[in-house]
Amino acid sequence: MSTPTFLLLALAIWIGLVVAVRWGLLPLLERGPVQDPIVNFLWWANRVYTRLVHRVTFDGQDKLRRQRDHGGIIFVSNHTSGVDPLLIQAACHFEVRWMMAADMMIDSLAPLWKRLRIIPVDRAGKDRSSLREAIRHVKGGGAIGIFPEGRIVTRGEIRPFLNGVGLLVAKTNAPVVLVWISGTPETEDLRTSFVTPSRSRVRFVKRVNYPRDQSAQDITRDLREKLSQASGWPLNDEPLTPTNRGPALRQGSQERSAAAPSADHRDENDEKSDEDHGSDPSTGPYHAAYPNRCTMTA
Repeated sequence: MSTPTFLLLALAIWIGLVVAVRWGLLPLLERGPVQDPIVNFLWWANRVYTRLVHRVTFDGQDKLRRQRDHGGIIFVSNHTSGVDPLLIQAACHFEVRWMMAADMMIDSLAPLWKRLRIIPVDRAGKDRSSLREAIRHVKGGGAIGIFPEGRIVTRGEIRPFLNGVGLLVAKTNAPVVLVWISGTPETEDLRTSFVTPSRSRVRFVKRVNYPRDQSAQDITRDLREKLSQASGWPLNDEPLTPTNRGPALRQGSQERSAAAPSADHRDENDEKSDEDHGSDPSTGPYHAAYPNRCTMTA
């Protein structure tokens, strides 16, 4: 190949790449759930991944739609594998922030956790800042995802819910979307669940609204019973044994939820935090940075 021909071919390839990025990739990234192109790229990649590897199917997805002027929402789901949050996010055209045990967050992935705005939870229950952040986010119009069993349960049963989920609902008075996940890889190992093919199913069961005067404990108990009824899985009241992963647990601390912070420890800022950050979805911090909202149709 002569030099002029090679240069023309290289120029044609370069122009083709520019056109593909400008009129193909960039518009695609602008159609994601947030204003961050990197997060939008990860969102699109996750949709492809969950469909190819886990062949995920959704029931009740028609109830999900974006709406700018709607308030916050809380997803409450059983926890069957490490890919559960990815499966739920793949169905949503809006950002869902997840609460995750701080000791399970690998330090080398700190930039990723920050980018995805993961809310770290202290399993020992001594730090309630995660609950306050979740309350602020929901009151600001955002979506929070919670696995109130506190750890992965691979058997077809519903274990006890931790009270943090009821407290979050009671504090925000936000609607709850009950989710049932099944068919995921039957393993508690995170890496194995990511690479093991499955036929996962995500069912958005119903939207639940609770009266303002209902207690956190009643909300927690009712959500657990509703999930058991929807899934057909029996309730197992035996407390989950602590996992051997994480420094807090190696020191003998009782396991707390990676998704529902403990309601046992309170500090003087808990009540004040609800007022400091406002409850108007149109003025909350989430509205300014992430205008795409979510709601559920009845």
